[in-house]
Amino acid sequence: MTDRLLDVRDPLALRALAHPLRVRLLRLVREHRPVTGARLAELVGESTASVSYHLSVLARHGFIEPDPAPGPTRRHKPWRTTFDRLQVTGAQRGVPPVQTPEGAVLATLLDAVREDQDAYLAGTARLAPEWEDVGTFALSRLVLTPDAVERMTSEVQAVLDRYRGHEGSEVPTGCSRVSVSFVAVPTAEPAAEPGAEPERSS
Repeated sequence: MTDRLLDVRDPLALRALAHPLRVRLLRLVREHRPVTGARLAELVGESTASVSYHLSVLARHGFIEPDPAPGPTRRHKPWRTTFDRLQVTGAQRGVPPVQTPEGAVLATLLDAVREDQDAYLAGTARLAPEWEDVGTFALSRLVLTPDAVERMTSEVQAVLDRYRGHEGSEVPTGCSRVSVSFVAVPTAEPAAEPGAEPERSS
C-alpha cells in the first residue's frame, strides 16, 4: 500500500486549516474514513450545515476528498483524507512561528493534543479499566546538533510508521485509539542578569 504524503506549503491552505473545528474534523476523517458529514456532526456536536461548510473548505484546499465507496444515501456521501501522512512546511525565516500560517496550524494542533493529554491526566477520558494506567510521558532534555535532531526525528517517525495500520470507524477488540505526540524544539539558555559576573570555578 502506498504511503501518501501531503506536504502543505501554500499559505492559503494553511490559513484554511488553522481553525479548531477543521483540525478536529480532519483528524476524525483520518481516523474514521470513510465517514459522512452527518456522522461527523454527531461526533463533534455541531450542526450538519456547519460541518458541511467546514468540510467543503477542507476539500477545496486538498485535505479531503469524496470516498469512491457508495454512501448510505445519495445525500450523505462519505469522505476520506487525501493523505496518509500530513507534513506542514514553512518558508519564512527569522519570524516567530506563531506569526506564520504554519505556526497557527501548529498551535491549533498542539491545543488538540493537550486536550487529549489533559483528559487523561484529569481522568475524564472515559477509559476502560485496562487503559487507565497505560499512558506514557517521556520528557527529556538532550544536547544535540541540528543534524542530530533531524536524524532523531526521522528515527522516531520510522518507529511510529511501524505501528500504523488500522484506519476506519471500527476499532478492533482489545485496541484503543492512542494520542501520540513527539515534540523536539531547541531551548535557549537563561540570559545573564545585566552586570552579573560569570561564575568561576576554583
